[in-house]
Amino acid sequence: MRDTLIVHTARDAVLALGREFAAWKPSTTRARFGIQAMISVGLSVALAHALKLPDVWWAAISGFAVMQANFASSAERALHRVLGTVLGAAAGVLLGPAFGQQPWLFVPLLGAITAITVFRANASRASYGWVLGGVTAVMVVYEAHELHTLGPTAQFAVLRVVDVSVGVGACVLVTGCFHVGGQRRRDPAPPPDATPAAPRAEPQPSLERMRRARAAMAAQAAVAVVIVASFAYVLKLQALPQALVTIIAVLILPSSQLMSSQEAIVEKMVHRMIGALLAGAVGIVLLPLVRGHEIAYLLALAAGVWAGCHVQTGQQGASYVGRQFTIAFLLVFVQDSSWSVDPRAAAVRFAGIAGGIFVLGCVMLVLRRLFRF
Repeated sequence: MRDTLIVHTARDAVLALGREFAAWKPSTTRARFGIQAMISVGLSVALAHALKLPDVWWAAISGFAVMQANFASSAERALHRVLGTVLGAAAGVLLGPAFGQQPWLFVPLLGAITAITVFRANASRASYGWVLGGVTAVMVVYEAHELHTLGPTAQFAVLRVVDVSVGVGACVLVTGCFHVGGQRRRDPAPPPDATPAAPRAEPQPSLERMRRARAAMAAQAAVAVVIVASFAYVLKLQALPQALVTIIAVLILPSSQLMSSQEAIVEKMVHRMIGALLAGAVGIVLLPLVRGHEIAYLLALAAGVWAGCHVQTGQQGASYVGRQFTIAFLLVFVQDSSWSVDPRAAAVRFAGIAGGIFVLGCVMLVLRRLFRF
């Protein structure tokens, strides 16, 4: 990974973001997506608070992350998120209590689960389900070393499933209502005499080369998670969930990018970091301003989600920055009890994102030089 690649990628991302703001023209389709996302996140947060769930931010992210351009795609993604979470939670409950009190075993176990997740997710039609399953399993296994016994570990796992179900349910309900209301996006039909252009034949990489690329990414993920988990265990850090999600998320690529995985991963890392920096700054500034005012809190939340969705659905090359801004904004802005606005919790979550990117970047650099990954 060369410094020039990072600098050029960051420069291009900032320029793309600038072009997006300069071309601030909300279309009907973009506005509809933003409105659906705002309602879904707001409903997720309100329901999670009403149910007194301990991790409101996870419900909020679930309410946003499964949102797609149409109801069918949203429903499919919602199903993958729920099934992945349930299976990952079950695996974590089975493995966590058995290894949680033995760090020399459970830390490598976290790496192994992550490696399997990244390897399988990069070649599966159910990629999103694999990601959620792996993330949930690692979180539950890690929590088991503090919860000690099966009962509390199972309770933690169940609450994680409930968090996801609340957010996913809110998203499906909102997109379903828009779907029934006849507000689905409709692509214009081609003219009757239009003949689709023949696709250009491009050489496809061999399955063996793709398998090696997936294995290299799985190894990078495993090493990074083992390092992060070791530091979290020794130093009692609270930012592991955000670091873990970041490490796995930036290593999941479409098949077309697997052969140029290093450049694609660097781009995702840089875009995620820029989105997180912007969201962290905005979120931490807004938190004290909405203290004690639920309406102001919800309005600020809606504004942040709208801005991120607008950039995400743009055409200027900053789409992933917009998506990561929204996710990071939810991480730092959504609080977990009584509409609190504790900036320390926001700072911890932001530190997890930055720490995950930093550790993964270092691991990629070292492994690339040692093994030519």
